[in-house]
Amino acid sequence: MARKYLYLCLLLLIAMPALAWSDNNLIVNGDLGMDWDKTGLPDYWTINWIFANSPNKATMDKSINIDGNASLKIVVSSLDIPNNFAGRVYQDVPVEAGKTYEISVWLKMDNWQLPKGQETGGINISYWLQGTNKQWNDRKDLTPPLTGTFNWREIKATIKIPTKTQALRVALFAYPGTGTVWFDNVKMVEVK
Repeated sequence: MARKYLYLCLLLLIAMPALAWSDNNLIVNGDLGMDWDKTGLPDYWTINWIFANSPNKATMDKSINIDGNASLKIVVSSLDIPNNFAGRVYQDVPVEAGKTYEISVWLKMDNWQLPKGQETGGINISYWLQGTNKQWNDRKDLTPPLTGTFNWREIKATIKIPTKTQALRVALFAYPGTGTVWFDNVKMVEVK
């Protein structure tokens, strides 16, 4: 009986990761909690925080998150050069032309402010499309930009993939600004 119980426990341990990823999320490491390479940043994500250098910082935050794992915390306290954006956290996802996908992210902001004289901007979900020629097209916004201070809020949008598109670059995008933002639970699912 003890051996049977042990085998059942082992089977459940092996099956748990497959069960955890059964939500049809096309984003890899969407909860931003996986750091197998021990860099202190979430695996499978590219982080380009342009015009935002030291002491600005991107880290995984295990104390402030939605799901009990970790969130990605970005702190921007200075901008080198005002430009059309401050940075992005992104992942490239294979897609099928003609299908519709919903993209969502939970975010929390603390005192995100635009540079003096800039009227629009903030944090939003943006995207680029990759065609059959492997070129990435211009960035487009999926959601309006957010600024200020607020607790966890989910933002989401849908996109229908144009013909001759092979991949979508999902970006958590920032226009120039200073403050702190946390990202968590990024999802991209096909809408039936």
